[in-house]
Amino acid sequence: MVYTLGNLLVDILMYIEEFPVEAGALQGVSEVIIGPGGACNVAIMASRFGVPMASLGEVGDDYFGEIVLNGLAKEGVATEHVAINENSPTPVAGVLVDPQSEPGYLGYPGEQRLQMLPQEWRDALQESEGLFVDGWIEDEKMAGIMLEALRMAQRAGAQTFFDPGPGNPRQDNSWHSEVAGLATVVLATEAEVMRLTDAADHEEAAKRLLDNGSSLVLIKRGAKGCVLYGEDAVVEAAGLPLKTVDATGAGDSLAGAVIYGCLNDLSLEALGTLANATGAAKVIKKGTGHQVPTTAEVRAILDQFELKVPGWH
Repeated sequence: MVYTLGNLLVDILMYIEEFPVEAGALQGVSEVIIGPGGACNVAIMASRFGVPMASLGEVGDDYFGEIVLNGLAKEGVATEHVAINENSPTPVAGVLVDPQSEPGYLGYPGEQRLQMLPQEWRDALQESEGLFVDGWIEDEKMAGIMLEALRMAQRAGAQTFFDPGPGNPRQDNSWHSEVAGLATVVLATEAEVMRLTDAADHEEAAKRLLDNGSSLVLIKRGAKGCVLYGEDAVVEAAGLPLKTVDATGAGDSLAGAVIYGCLNDLSLEALGTLANATGAAKVIKKGTGHQVPTTAEVRAILDQFELKVPGWH
């Protein structure tokens, strides 16, 4: 079983005419999509690739908590270890997307109550194949929980995946560097990986992370594709020229593909191709959660560009 830890929330995506959204002005919304978001996107995408997935985290006993739990269950993601907090709200992200596919985010933190890693999570991690965490927290205590969970997963021989993202501007994100040192695989943009290491460029940053114990550093470059730094090789996977409709969740979708690829020992070349195709399959459609790509949609992108992924059947 592979687990995601933390960042369970609901996405409310609204597709607007343009930015800025001004106080007192009425602006049309062409479409609204509501569903599980955050780390749920990663779990759903990996599950669609056939990886046994489960979520560790907290939700409230409210309508949005039901959306998260029911949505994950619908996608085959196990939720028996998710903590349901009584009389507590579930985190919600309001995402405004304009016709240029640029998203703006409104975050409602909900209420997180965990003070330490629960024993049932410890037991689960001792038997895990993998653990994914990202860099978003609303409570500083969660940083300590993630670090302890990563150490446990590492001792269990599991592969560990970390996507720092931009981090929460209301929190001290210095813990990201410590988490990166515990991650088998780091997935980050050029700016993020340099922030993790204080390196002058992403190449030097990747080398520092590999020297620090990671086995793979994947640099996400948006429409330019990605660069994969392995222990013995570097592979650049060129981007796929497609018109972006909604970039929200593209990095999460890519992460789900990387989890599958790493657990199935895909080559760096195959992994880069699959990651690119999965991200591309996401940006050409709206929404997150249930709207992340299907494997059929990923295969359609590969077929369109006459690409193969050896090892993916």
